[in-house]
Amino acid sequence: MIKNPSPPIPSSTVLLLRDSLEGLEVFMVMRNAGIDFAGGALVYPGGKLDPADLTAEIAGYCDGVDRLDKTDIGYRVCGIRETFEEAGFLLAREKGDDALMDGERCAVLGAAYRDAVHAGEMTIKDVAEKERLTLACDHIVPFAHWITPSQFPKRYGTWFFLAAA
Repeated sequence: MIKNPSPPIPSSTVLLLRDSLEGLEVFMVMRNAGIDFAGGALVYPGGKLDPADLTAEIAGYCDGVDRLDKTDIGYRVCGIRETFEEAGFLLAREKGDDALMDGERCAVLGAAYRDAVHAGEMTIKDVAEKERLTLACDHIVPFAHWITPSQFPKRYGTWFFLAAA
């Protein structure tokens, strides 16, 4: 047992769900085999909270966050950002529109911005601002909060969200 466990790393994961003729489907991605945590595993898109996910101004680019504090907003933004980075699916709307953007628009935005967001050259707020988008924080539902047990050297405190896709 580790005597002084490391504090959990704040993170978010989004489970994208859809109905099909065979039943409920859940979207997953395969992790890069060369990384140090769960390399090669099938996982839900997600990852570590970035400081840019927790800024005061990010709330102005989010739908459905009026009653949430900065931390709750940050976890939702993290899930949306990580889903975009890892899967190319952006849970967002054109500003003033009620409908989520479609797969074609996600692909265009992914080609234009995904690598820059992943590299930290742009934030998800930068993308929203430039493309006149609002992040669909109202479309993801908190499902669970898991913390990696203290005996593991690398620990995560992960919020799991569900979203219909």
